[in-house]
Amino acid sequence: MGQHGNAHKLVLFMGCSMDLGKFVAKVIEVLSIVMPVWKSVDELHMELNTEGNLENPGHVRKLAGKLFRFMPAVTQLYVNSEQDEDEGGLVGALIDLYAGQLVKCESYVVVEPKSAVFENLTRAVIRLGFDSNEQMCYQVPLQKLTHMYIAGDLQQTMHQLQKAHSTGSVEFAQLEQLCILSPVGDRLEEPYDFANISFPRLSVLRVNPSRKISQLLLQARMPCRLDKLEILTLYMGTIVLYNVSLDEPGKGKLAELLGNESNFWAMTDFLFGTAQLSSHAVLTLGTLPQNSSLAETKWQHLTKLEVIPTIKLQALLQLIPQLSQMTELVVHDLEFDEEWEVVENGYERLEILRLNYDVTETNQRMVMKLLARLLPKLLHIEELFLPMVPHDFYTFVQEYGAKYPHIAGFAPDF
Repeated sequence: MGQHGNAHKLVLFMGCSMDLGKFVAKVIEVLSIVMPVWKSVDELHMELNTEGNLENPGHVRKLAGKLFRFMPAVTQLYVNSEQDEDEGGLVGALIDLYAGQLVKCESYVVVEPKSAVFENLTRAVIRLGFDSNEQMCYQVPLQKLTHMYIAGDLQQTMHQLQKAHSTGSVEFAQLEQLCILSPVGDRLEEPYDFANISFPRLSVLRVNPSRKISQLLLQARMPCRLDKLEILTLYMGTIVLYNVSLDEPGKGKLAELLGNESNFWAMTDFLFGTAQLSSHAVLTLGTLPQNSSLAETKWQHLTKLEVIPTIKLQALLQLIPQLSQMTELVVHDLEFDEEWEVVENGYERLEILRLNYDVTETNQRMVMKLLARLLPKLLHIEELFLPMVPHDFYTFVQEYGAKYPHIAGFAPDF
């Protein structure tokens, strides 16, 4: 047991049907048997998936106080939960108590801290609901923050941050990475002015489409070039751009398209076709377009494509010629048509090909037929992944390796 006296990290997974208050009390009781106070713990992780609403403010503060006294040296706090309404009060009370010493605070629970004054915070996850009240009070050291994740209402969060600064302006002087995931269908009853917000050192921005994100991108002051821009949607997919230019007019058009998730396909055509805002572009598809053919896409600047939903081989072969800059293709569920045809061009830059499919005798024959037609065209291929190597694959490589030296490397080493 003596080794526990030097424990620096404690993970509490509270996943049961027990009342939250009773569960926390039981955790403290059991851990107290090992050690009455865990002074060495500076990192606390809490997964709160319990039942029981702690509505009594006095009970909440008492419970939070017990945890604080039990682990008084915590400087990193991570909290996640599936039951915001049940546990937000407890988490808010804990944040109030630990705020002055926290260096990292990541709460994925909607909270309303009453008197949280963060003095040393460098990494923060801030999640406030739409209806956070005016009595809520917290102060964040904007000059120290390097990473911030706003997992909730952007407008309300920025309002609270501005309220805490008498000048009304908010400069995140050291902030390098910003993630904002606003609720789908976010409300914007009145136009909100983000013009007084600046991110002079921002290098990584991760957002989902929403009207507030659109306004922030248009109005807030940030560098004209980012190392990485990531755009996430609930179902359609994810866009990742590297070495991104945010100069006009590209920035204005991107902000316009970011205003609504329904613009996703138009956004892909703009980012990977019309405009070339980045040096490296990645698209992960969670669904396929319903009203148009993939062959009509304009993705000539896309460098990596990952397709998660089922896609038919013929549709994939029609798409590839539109991707003249693509170096990596990943397909999670390939479905074979009875008839298909390999297009003559569009494969010149492909270096990595990963195809997954149901392994059946028929599909293996289809894959071998595909590879026999495709591999000679893949002049820069370096990596090929299949769930199972077709029976005749190595025979094909040995037979044609001399004619096509780029596939000779796939021959077995025996």
